[in-house]
Amino acid sequence: MTKTLLNTTLLFLLVIGFSGAVSGQDFEETKRRVEQGDNVVGSSSYRRDEYIDSWVDEDGDCQNLRHEMLIAHSQLEVAYTNSDRCTVSTGRWLDPYLGKVITMASDLDVDHVIPLAYAHANGAAAWSRTKKQSFAMDEANLLLVDDEENQFKGAKGPSEYLPRKEFQCDYVKKWQLVATKYKLELPVTDRRVLLSISTECTGLES
Repeated sequence: MTKTLLNTTLLFLLVIGFSGAVSGQDFEETKRRVEQGDNVVGSSSYRRDEYIDSWVDEDGDCQNLRHEMLIAHSQLEVAYTNSDRCTVSTGRWLDPYLGKVITMASDLDVDHVIPLAYAHANGAAAWSRTKKQSFAMDEANLLLVDDEENQFKGAKGPSEYLPRKEFQCDYVKKWQLVATKYKLELPVTDRRVLLSISTECTGLES
């Protein structure tokens, strides 16, 4: 065995040792990235800061992604905490999960439709830090929702949590699109719920 191959093998074993058991596709993906020298975050236990520390301000206008979403989705012109117009204080938002109107920005959370911890447990643990952060900031997976409802939802999948009936078709569509985009391996119980609701929604559209 050459020195390079030996080093690669040892590094791979170390990653597996620190990350815990991985299987199937995740195992092969982790192995491939180790061999290519990619940045592998090896912990199998979920840490939110591997995905997001804070909402970013990509365009440098002082409004981070959360506040840009608050501005974009308010049904009325928003008000700010001060004249620098960086931080939204009030507006009018419809929470899609409960169907309630919210006027205080502080009562809203930015929810990851597919929760970060859920994604981590179903394939994302093997991702590079860069991919984890891209997933956390992907607006296709983000919604403004009531903060208490977001806490109640937590890291639940669709077999354990669904929003109000009127929003379930859109919710399931988001789950399917994001899960497909990131090639997440969903548990059978969640796949069944998604398929059942998706089939029902297709029938309503026809």
